[in-house]
Formats: sequence, C-alpha cells, structure tokens
Amino acid sequence: MASSSSLSELRERKEQLLAALGELRPFRPGSLVERYRKCGRPNCHCARDDSPGHGPSYSLTRAVEGKTRTKIIPAGAVETVQEQIDEYHRFRQVVRDLVETNVNLCDALLKGEDEQSDGAEGSEKGGFAQQ
Repeated sequence: MASSSSLSELRERKEQLLAALGELRPFRPGSLVERYRKCGRPNCHCARDDSPGHGPSYSLTRAVEGKTRTKIIPAGAVETVQEQIDEYHRFRQVVRDLVETNVNLCDALLKGEDEQSDGAEGSEKGGFAQQ
C-alpha cells in the first residue's frame, strides 16, 4: 500500500488485515520433503544402481531454536501438511502487509494528519490537562 494513503484508508486496511489473521486455518512452518532411501541389504532391489530405493517417505523439516527438527509425515497426511505449510506462507504475507500498513499509519500520524490533531488531546506537558 502506498504511503500516500489517507488515515481512513490505512485504518480500514489494518482492520482488513487483522480480520484476515483471524480467518487463517491451522498452519505450520517448514518444508515437506519426499525421500527415498537404500536399506543397505546387498540382495534388496534397492541395492541396484538404477533403483531409487525404498519410498517415498515424507518428512517435515523446520528450524527450532537454531536447530533443524525433522518429523516423519504419514503418506496419507501429506496433502494436509502441504496445505498447512501453504497457510503459513499466507500468514507470513498478511503479517508483512500488516507491518507495512502500520508503518504507513504511524508515518501519517507523525505528519499530523490525524483527525484529532487539533491539539485538544495530550497537548499539555506531561500529558495532563490543567484544571
């Protein structure tokens, strides 16, 4: 959103983004990987050079406190997990948009474009109006 938007447009956009956060389905970060492995038995079909190995098996990897964590995902849950990862990407985009909208809103408020910038509120030093 352009920084030249009006305060009312910025506030409306902020409300839309906050509502979008509440509409998100369950999500998770990470990468879903399809893997094939060789078991190591010399007489197994996977020992042939042209064999991809056993699989596919699926794992979800993600960083947790600086370490890579891996979780095995059952084949029947792959589609659901991929949807959760996609939803996480939507979450991240909404958050980026929300931050940018708030930066623009703060900039507009600093410029004194607020409807209440007539000096009536909080204009006294220390924030208290004298009686």
